[in-house]
Amino acid sequence: MTNAQEKRVKHIAERKGFRLDKAGHGKGHGRFYIMNLAEGGRMRSGVLDHEYSFSLEETEAWLDTHVK
Repeated sequence: MTNAQEKRVKHIAERKGFRLDKAGHGKGHGRFYIMNLAEGGRMRSGVLDHEYSFSLEETEAWLDTHVK
């Protein structure tokens, strides 16, 4: 996905009370964390090898199903 798509997904997350953070290097490179701002923790992705990180596509799908 492009930077514009990443920004769009970040704005969706913010509107729903979440923050989108880049996972960083190594196994999580290119993945994102969804942070629950109210509870102060990472959301579970349900992906076997990436329990708490999401691809940008997975992030968007997860946000579509979670309303705050």
